[in-house]
Amino acid sequence: MTQMYWHIDNNPLNYKDMKVSEKIKSDLLDMVQKHDYSYMMSDSHSVWESGMRYEKEIQAKIHALCVIHKEDAEALYSDVKSVCGPDYTDYDSKGFGLKYRVIHSWFDSYIG
Repeated sequence: MTQMYWHIDNNPLNYKDMKVSEKIKSDLLDMVQKHDYSYMMSDSHSVWESGMRYEKEIQAKIHALCVIHKEDAEALYSDVKSVCGPDYTDYDSKGFGLKYRVIHSWFDSYIG
């Protein structure tokens, strides 16, 4: 019998038919869509703490995919940016808003 799991958005996933790297990537892309990219500006310590934990989970998945599963970091970076939605408009000198600055920092050690 195939074991079914429920994903974050309550859709059933059949993990037995997925490779580990595919499951990690699927989870990662769901997480970046739901991430609160401005958590660090919250006045609430619990919001900040939750955002930090969530971001560490995202970073761990990126590390697993890039280092352990040898995924193409630049392609993964592009995939993450494509699913996270439009950037914020507080552009820095490199043309990144807050959201893309955060995403870029996650990939900095893998793509420079």
